Amino acid sequence: MSIDIRTIIDATSRLLPEIKKPGRKLSLTERLVWTALVLVVYEAMGSIVLYGVNISPSAQASPLLLNVIFASQIGTLTTLGIGPIVTAGLILQLLVGAELIRLDLTKPEDRALFTSASKFLTIVIALFQAAAYVVAGYFGVLTPNAQVAVFVQLVTATIVVMLLDEMVQKGWGIGSGISLFIAAGVAGQIFSDLFSPITLQDGYFHGVILAIFQAIIRGHSLSEIFVRPNVGRGDILGLISTIAIILIVIYAEGIRVNIPISHSRFAGYRGQYPVKLLYVSNVPVIFASTIFTNIYYISSIVWSRFNQNNSNWLLNLIGTFETTEIGRPIVKGGLAYYVIGPNSFSDAVADPVRSLVFVGLMVGMCVALGRFWVSVGGLSPTTVAQQLIAAGMQVPGFRRSPQIIANILSRYIYTVSIVGSIIVGLLGSVAGYFNAFGTGTGILLMIGIMYQLYQQLVKERLTEVYPAVAKLVGEG
Repeated sequence: MSIDIRTIIDATSRLLPEIKKPGRKLSLTERLVWTALVLVVYEAMGSIVLYGVNISPSAQASPLLLNVIFASQIGTLTTLGIGPIVTAGLILQLLVGAELIRLDLTKPEDRALFTSASKFLTIVIALFQAAAYVVAGYFGVLTPNAQVAVFVQLVTATIVVMLLDEMVQKGWGIGSGISLFIAAGVAGQIFSDLFSPITLQDGYFHGVILAIFQAIIRGHSLSEIFVRPNVGRGDILGLISTIAIILIVIYAEGIRVNIPISHSRFAGYRGQYPVKLLYVSNVPVIFASTIFTNIYYISSIVWSRFNQNNSNWLLNLIGTFETTEIGRPIVKGGLAYYVIGPNSFSDAVADPVRSLVFVGLMVGMCVALGRFWVSVGGLSPTTVAQQLIAAGMQVPGFRRSPQIIANILSRYIYTVSIVGSIIVGLLGSVAGYFNAFGTGTGILLMIGIMYQLYQQLVKERLTEVYPAVAKLVGEG
């Protein structure tokens, strides 16, 4: 990054709102309370309908994948959700990883600069996405004054969400605000599909558990709620697939190849370097889903401005839409149609070509992005080998050389990165065809987030009970 850009970002950062770190180290209980308050505020924002919009959020349902990835609720203050923050973070991470922007994130000043750049880019993306929603007609037909009011609310809400996330990360809470919002959204969706008491048009409760008891009491066959084609999720098929996906992800998380290592100076010290099957975690599916959702947004803007009658064959390749009675665009064809796959079993059966194309696109994109992330995300064999050498480690029976260790690691890392990317790509795409609660991508994200949160809670509790441990792990 050139000195001019640094100067610009430094000057801009002074104008951006900022959350200060707590004046003292908060106890674990205090941080949990602040974390809960942040979640309450975010959930409350998701229940407040945008001023000037006369359509209920349920009438403006966007593809479920968008709601899961961005923890959003269309028509409310969380319409954009964490989308601008995630997109800005991914763009900067890729630029830094590819060394198009030269920052050493081990240095405090460069980390601060990265944070400032991310906040500035988040606001820029929020401006773009807010305009996209208004212009593309996601809130129906609005007057000019209503359009301005909705635009301002969306941008302001994004800034509030950004500050909530910063508050958690600056020591007031636990983990990451973004991760918490995603996990809470997915968990809420799963809970709703399990226990919601709302009666749907088929006469059964939305929650599958309540619907099962309802069918038994009425003396009806459970086949009536095995698949509910007119109501989407909340059926027995979704319950079975959700349990299956959770078990598969937990099992896959435990599969790893342990490479023996030893300390070069202390011969008695031996350990293992684990190479997990899900080596790249859920990063590929996050990347792929973010790319697909932005394709969807951009295509809807292009259609609304230049191709509302779907007469331009070139623009039709990007996406074709139809307008509903309330003036909201619904995708019907083009690239935008295939990058947002079917949301239910009935939709997948009705259009098998779309279903197969979406799986192919998701898996292919996950493999490409997973391989790319290994190279730029500090996960490559060369980078890991250098880290082991710097820590004084070596592989027993081999010369202590970065190149030799990298060759050993490369036998496993590149293979598991591809296999792991295929697994998360399949789970993220196919799960939706079996009415999985919270979508396959959502379940992947939720389990990964909850596992990381559990590890952090254990670490925080350990360092609080045993202060000496805090010094060993660098927390004191």
